[in-house]
This record gives sequence, structure tokens and C-alpha cells, in this order.
Amino acid sequence: MFEIDFEQYRLIDLSMAIEPPGSADRPLQVTVGRLADDTYKMDISKLHSHVGTHVEAPGHFYANGKLITNIPLDNFFGPAALLSIDDPADREVTGETLDKHLREVFQPGHILLCRNRMPETREDPGTFPMLTPDAALWMVEHQIKLLVIDAWFRLGRDVPATRELHEILMSRDICIVEFAVLDDLKRPECFFMALPVAFALDSGFARAVALEKR
Repeated sequence: MFEIDFEQYRLIDLSMAIEPPGSADRPLQVTVGRLADDTYKMDISKLHSHVGTHVEAPGHFYANGKLITNIPLDNFFGPAALLSIDDPADREVTGETLDKHLREVFQPGHILLCRNRMPETREDPGTFPMLTPDAALWMVEHQIKLLVIDAWFRLGRDVPATRELHEILMSRDICIVEFAVLDDLKRPECFFMALPVAFALDSGFARAVALEKR
């Protein structure tokens, strides 16, 4: 029987809680009703496919791209390396930046977790760390399995750079997890999992977790 020794590993919830009504641009509108047996039910009347912690598939970028249900489940879990940006000099994340921070921990087939550790920048998206297309090329060269960012990390300096990054990754069926809560991770490596709900959509809500050595 398979077992995890929780005396050696801790299970960490990396998911953002989703609460109605959501926000103006990412709504979650819910009404409460009753079933025939007088139990409660909640009807979702309006929902954005990118609410809370979610996985984006190539269908987010390409009109005929693969949807969440077309991506193998094993693409969404595995060993992960953590990139923590705490120096403004590293705010623009290039391949050189990734090499400097991850040279000792990132292996082919790993998942990459990107965390903003500069609290003073979290109120202004213009000051968030940002991945560059050059960083995406590094990821492809190093055979990244999945890219994960927290809510205070950007996928490009501007729209053209963001689209180029998506093109580099999603043309190779590399998915992206957004709005993971990575603050509680203490080690540079963990086992990460974010299994999306099996919606045949461009994006699927996910419960992201990590197993980290104590």
C-alpha cells in the first residue's frame, strides 16, 4: 500500500479561496435554492473560467488549441523548483536570472514555481516581477513540465511580450497555473500538484497543493 510519511513531509494548501461574488472582471455569482428533498443547492449564474487558482491550457491562447480535458493529468503534478524573487534587480526575469537562481535545483521535467517575495511591490502590478520571452525559451530548453505563478507575478512586460511568452510555452502544450499561494513554502524543492476540474474549457479551477520535506 502506498503511504506518505507525514512526520517527514507536510502537506501545504497553495490554493486561493474563491468566494462570491468574485470581482467585476472575474465574477462568481451564486444563488441558493432547494432540491426536491429540501436540501440546499447553489446555482452558479455567472462564472469566469479564470477565477481563483486555475490552470490555463493552450485553448486559452489558440482558437483551436487543446482544452483542459485534452491535456494528460500527469502534466499537472511532479517535482517542482521554487524561484523566489526578493531583489528588485531581478524583477525582469530572463534566462540568465533563472540560471542564477535555479542552476542547482531545476532538472528536466520539473515544474517551475514563481514567487514574488517583495511585499512592497504587491499593491502595484507595475512593480511585480515579470517573466520575459527569454525566460520562456530557457524553460523550453530545460524541458519544463508546468509553469506556476503567484498572484503578484506577471507573464510579460506588456501585451506583445505576454503573447510571445504564451506562444513559446503553449505551442508546446506547456500549461500555466495562475494565482497559486506560494508564501508558505520554505524549501527550494517540493512535490507540486494542481489537478484542474475536467471542464472542456480553456481553463480549469484547481486545488493546488505541495508536499514539502519538513
